[in-house]
Amino acid sequence: MFITLFLLASITGSPTVEFKPVHTSLIFNEPIQVIVEESDPSTMYVVEKDGLVRSANFDVDTKEKPIFLDITDRVKITNDEEGLLSFVFDPNYRENGWVYVWYSAQNPKRGVLSRFTRDKDEDVVDNTTEQVLLEVSEPWGNHNGGTVLFGKDGLLYLGIGDGGAANDPHGNSQNTNTLLGTVIRLDVSSPGTYTIPKSNPLVDKENARGEIWAWGLRNPWRMAFDRQSGELWIGDVGQNAWEEVDVATGGENFGWNHREGKHPFGKQGETEEKFTPPIHEYGRRSGGSITGGCVYRGEKIPILIGAYIFSDYISKKIWVLMPQSEDGKRSAKRIANQTPLSIASFGETQTGEILACGFPNPYARKGKIYLLVGSEPASSTIP
Repeated sequence: MFITLFLLASITGSPTVEFKPVHTSLIFNEPIQVIVEESDPSTMYVVEKDGLVRSANFDVDTKEKPIFLDITDRVKITNDEEGLLSFVFDPNYRENGWVYVWYSAQNPKRGVLSRFTRDKDEDVVDNTTEQVLLEVSEPWGNHNGGTVLFGKDGLLYLGIGDGGAANDPHGNSQNTNTLLGTVIRLDVSSPGTYTIPKSNPLVDKENARGEIWAWGLRNPWRMAFDRQSGELWIGDVGQNAWEEVDVATGGENFGWNHREGKHPFGKQGETEEKFTPPIHEYGRRSGGSITGGCVYRGEKIPILIGAYIFSDYISKKIWVLMPQSEDGKRSAKRIANQTPLSIASFGETQTGEILACGFPNPYARKGKIYLLVGSEPASSTIP
């Protein structure tokens, strides 16, 4: 059964849009990310929060979901926002067999960025090959950010939360001497650890970490590159009143904890010009925890090409942020007032169609993978 979502009439001539389960019988345990490897468009890889990455064929409705990576022995979860949070293939995966993960560890509490290598004899990852590239101390168990991905430049990007608690009590997001509350950019092309790209904005700056590419974030929950423009779109979770969508090209300070969205926050209350405002914000009447999405570059829903699709995990609402108009403005259109889905993460097929990890409600532990399709999809298979 399709889950039908009607676009509002304000999108002139809009089609009916549906979230179609990729497999009707395939259920995952806390799926929080879905990835498609560039050279293998027929397979999806699903990240389960407890430390597993599973694979499944798009074209065959099956109950089989073999384990591709198992690091349950080192992923430690003591708070709901911890776990195996993100996974990505190296751009040269078919040659070097490298994959990367961002996960939570304990004693001490920290986020870990690691590289693993595929087994030479089997198409699975050998979990004994872990090479820890970076560890970031986490004062509290929430706001762990969590997306690791590669840009067109071949560099690795990672979003990291402000360290947790409320109000960013240590001022991490405005402290460029820590990696908390940032997006970092690394060169991981060599077998060793990482190097810092010389073009990073804070390289050679006093009291600043050269790894930082953008900062002033609270909890960047899901990031994605627009595959056409190369811009990085970020969904940053708010605290009291505002959820925000940010667009980064490098060097931006998005203002937390001096601002929440476009508004002064707390005692800091600054609206200085040095802060880059979000491209979009919405208030808590519409939701309470943004899930960053993707700019649609597929072909099946032409009216949405160039639109940013995102959602709110708590309210289950889903929006499209339309491309910029001639007057420089963007309009956000709600796809539906409420849907049966709490979306933890969006993904893309090789051809730019949109996938989603969905739960029946924000507190569910079992979920499915869905494909966003038009009202009359051409076939039952993934393009």
